[in-house]
Amino acid sequence: FKTAIRAMAFGVVLTILVQSSSITTSTIVPLAGAGVLTLRQIFPFTLGANIGTTVTALLAAMVLNPTAMIVAFSHLFFNISGIVVIYPIKFLRKLPVIAATKLADLSVRNKFIPLLYLVIVFVLIPIFIILIGG
Repeated sequence: FKTAIRAMAFGVVLTILVQSSSITTSTIVPLAGAGVLTLRQIFPFTLGANIGTTVTALLAAMVLNPTAMIVAFSHLFFNISGIVVIYPIKFLRKLPVIAATKLADLSVRNKFIPLLYLVIVFVLIPIFIILIGG
């Protein structure tokens, strides 16, 4: 975690080995909670874990049909292009860390905030998108 590239690479490799970004990120979160790592150090690791997950999808797609390979490669290139386009811009790179910090501060002050966040992001926004989409 000394450099962003090293953290990203570690995230990719660890996720490929365990084949789950949920497992890799959930092993790192307690280190942030304990103060061993900062959010700024964990962010590139999480991006690497997202790329590692796409490698798992590529492996699974190899036994299926060409359409599955196209979808798996699209997933891989989408994640890589997002990192290549957004991560080098310092202001954009800081946004997720700032947002996470603000949400954490609000959550410490009011225990209702995380529940409200979950309902808005995972229930209300998807319902709204479904309704306006058709």
